[in-house]
Amino acid sequence: MLKRNLEKIFTTAATILAMILIIILLVIAYGGIDAKDLENNLVRGLFITLAIIFGLLATTSLVFIFINDDAIKEITLRTETAQKTRVTVAAVKKLVVKACSEIEGVKCRGIKLSTSDYGVKLKVKVSVKEKDVEQVEAYVRNLITDVFDKALGFAFSAIEIEIMKFEPAYKPDVAAILAQSDAELQQNKAEEAVEETTEETVEETTEEAPVEEIVETPAVEEVVETEEATTEVVEEAAEEVPAEETVEVLETETDEQKDEQ
Repeated sequence: MLKRNLEKIFTTAATILAMILIIILLVIAYGGIDAKDLENNLVRGLFITLAIIFGLLATTSLVFIFINDDAIKEITLRTETAQKTRVTVAAVKKLVVKACSEIEGVKCRGIKLSTSDYGVKLKVKVSVKEKDVEQVEAYVRNLITDVFDKALGFAFSAIEIEIMKFEPAYKPDVAAILAQSDAELQQNKAEEAVEETTEETVEETTEEAPVEEIVETPAVEEVVETEEATTEVVEEAAEEVPAEETVEVLETETDEQKDEQ
């Protein structure tokens, strides 16, 4: 917690100082301060001092960011007015190793304690033999929680389990899996063969089918020919009747009408 608080303090101070320097440079660049005014030794010394302070603050902030000092050396179990109860990291590690040894097929290879915003965090590296991951996770976490609660009256804020070596209890039936794989391959090949046969059949049917010849019915031409034939018949009939006979018939009819009158 102290490291994080110091990191926040130094980072905030470096940011404020950087903003001040940037504002001064902008004012000089836009003519708010004449460059000749900066030739004073006092002003130069002030700028040099601010630059050195900014460099120190920035360097310290980077050191706090990249240095990992979350690892702790002891855990405070109880704090009273005149008494404190603490347990060392070595004792905690031995207790964790002993708890893990109670689980068959599980061995603890690395134990690390670190602080967080919520308390002490425990990280355990284990090797697993003939156990499932879910079982190991439940066994280790519940067993460590129970031991530290009953023995020390202490609870970790988080327990991380990292499996370094793993031999699962599940043994696959290789023969059955290979047989299933062969059956799937044969089925896929059969489906592909059926698809190819269907495509070839469709192509052959398309090639053998004759192209139907479309015969256009000249309906309009027949109507025109009929009209022309009718006109020709009428004209021939008209030509066969002589004009003189028609005049004689008309004259005889008119004479008969006069006689009757």
